[in-house]
Amino acid sequence: MGFGDLKSPAGLQVLNDYLADKSYIEGYVPSQADVAVFEAVSGPPPADLYHALRWYNHIKSYEKEKARTRRTWTTAIQLFPTLP
Repeated sequence: MGFGDLKSPAGLQVLNDYLADKSYIEGYVPSQADVAVFEAVSGPPPADLYHALRWYNHIKSYEKEKARTRRTWTTAIQLFPTLP
């Protein structure tokens, strides 16, 4: 799935629309696709893009586990797919 420039308002709007009925970029658990998109976004989306902001905050929650366990994104997501 291509979202365009995720640092631009247009790209974030495409991401927001895509996530309107999805929790993750691909499938039903966090994946490397979520990591790639998260890293392409420059920061939290604006509050009016609530689907993208919900997703961003959820994926960001894995950073705490990643830092705590000194694991990579991939390992943190694989080991803790049900973090809030």
